[in-house]
Amino acid sequence: MKKVLGMVALAATVALPGISFAQTYAYVNTSGDVSSVDAASADAALMTAPNIGVHSGVMMIDDSSNDVLDQTVTGV
Repeated sequence: MKKVLGMVALAATVALPGISFAQTYAYVNTSGDVSSVDAASADAALMTAPNIGVHSGVMMIDDSSNDVLDQTVTGV
């Protein structure tokens, strides 16, 4: 039984690293609004951020109550 539980725990760790180690990243969308996305890495955030602006990057933030979110950027 211990061996089975150990194998299940290992499989869950390998299969779900994005969920296990997700961070919140802020980015500017195509409308110029600062939004957030949860991802395992900055590269993953860049690939999965919906409507990310052409010149936007991502910035890791500590929590979703960060005052950077819900701001508007001009000149996008």
